[in-house]
This record gives sequence, C-alpha cells and structure tokens, in this order.
Amino acid sequence: MIAISSLYFWEYRIVEILDMLKDIGLKAIELFPENPDFWDNRFNEDYIKDIKREIRKFRVAIHCPHIELNPCSFNHYIREITIKETIWSLNLCREFKAEVLTIHPGKRPVNREPTEEEHEHLKNYLRAIIKKSKDIKICLENMPKKINRLCWNYKEIKYYSEKFNIPITLDFAHAKYDIKYFLDLDVKHIHISGVRDNKDHYPLKESEINFIPYLKEILEKDYNGIITLELDDRRIKRHDKDYKIDIILKDLELLDI
Repeated sequence: MIAISSLYFWEYRIVEILDMLKDIGLKAIELFPENPDFWDNRFNEDYIKDIKREIRKFRVAIHCPHIELNPCSFNHYIREITIKETIWSLNLCREFKAEVLTIHPGKRPVNREPTEEEHEHLKNYLRAIIKKSKDIKICLENMPKKINRLCWNYKEIKYYSEKFNIPITLDFAHAKYDIKYFLDLDVKHIHISGVRDNKDHYPLKESEINFIPYLKEILEKDYNGIITLELDDRRIKRHDKDYKIDIILKDLELLDI
C-alpha cells in the first residue's frame, strides 16, 4: 500500500493532508510529527483527538522526530532528549495505531568519520528504546552516504539490524546505486523517491535511477508493509496544492506495479 510522507505537505494542517490523501484515493500516510501544525499542537488533547478520529481510517507509519535530535551527539542532554522523544513517538504510535516507527541512527556531530564512541551511543539508544517498544515495530533507516553518518552502507545497517533484532526502513534514494545490496535485509518499511545530481527525494518521474525493478524484487518476496513516497517539496517548482497533487499522481502511475 502506498503512503505519502506528511512532510511533503509541510505548510498544511494534518487534517487537511488526510483529506487530500482521501481525495487522491490513498489509504496510508507516514506522519512526521515535526510538521509545524502537529509539532505546535502535539500536547493539545482536543487536537490529538481530532487527528486520531481521522488518521485511524488510514494505515499509518510514524517517522520519529530528528531535525534537532541526534542519538550520537557529543552532548549527553541531546542524547537524553532524543531517547525521550523516541519514547514519546512510541506512545504516539499506540495512540494512532501505527504499524511502524522509523528511527534514524544518528551521526557524528562534526564532519568526520564516526568513532567507536558514536557507535556506543547508538547501541545505548537502541537498547533504551527497544525496552520501551513492546508492541511497536521499530525500523532503523539507512542513511545517505556522508562522511559523518552511521548506517549508510549495507554492512553497517545489517550489523545493527541483526545485533538488535530490528528490521529496517529501506530508503531507496539514500542507497542510490547501491540499492541492490540492501534487498536481502529485513525490510519492513520503505521510503522511495527519485535521485537527481546525487540529491535525494525528487519525484520518481525525474529520477536518474530507475528504482522500480528493485521495488518489484522486494514485492516478490511477499513484502506487505507500507511503501512511503517520500518527496521533498523543496525539489519541485511550485507549491500550490494542485501542483503538488499532480506530482504525486504522476509518481503513483509508476508505482502501480
């Protein structure tokens, strides 16, 4: 089932986004809590009640907050708040009956290769949240290839997936031309988008890499999770609603497999 990341409709209220997805005919969403509308109102009980009434009509995945967070930070306060926000996200999954929670492995705060210290921070983070996960499926996302990132390559994310017995969110655009190496991992959630000029999250219609054959290969393995079309609206020319929806409809044609 195809979902859209709420990030793509950054400037809209969550209830409006859900209405748009219904109009398109989609029945799934990946909610990013740091959408401004949600983030500003997340402790408003009436607001959450309204969202819950509508979002439970969809299949739901949730992406853990990460914009100002980092489980591998040098600063122990940031590491602590990252754990706290992840536990809050687990509870949000229960509230909205989400199927998976995608988490990021973090990065070394400076633009240098991660050291053993960052890997120990990541292990501590995973231990802490797995204890609290219980009924919620946590998926560790592969990151784009950058010098300070953890888990951008096949070998490293395979290690963490197997060591902690957690599946992965496979981000096709992050993997780029190495996508073929990731297909045998324990994939329980998918992010898919296009790549242009080595940049991620363009519309699939504009992608320099054809990811569809690789997606078909995963689907042939009886994959039954959500496939999130994770587009970045900074990659498109216009931001009016009709144009944004037209971009989605064109990509849905490619995903009709």
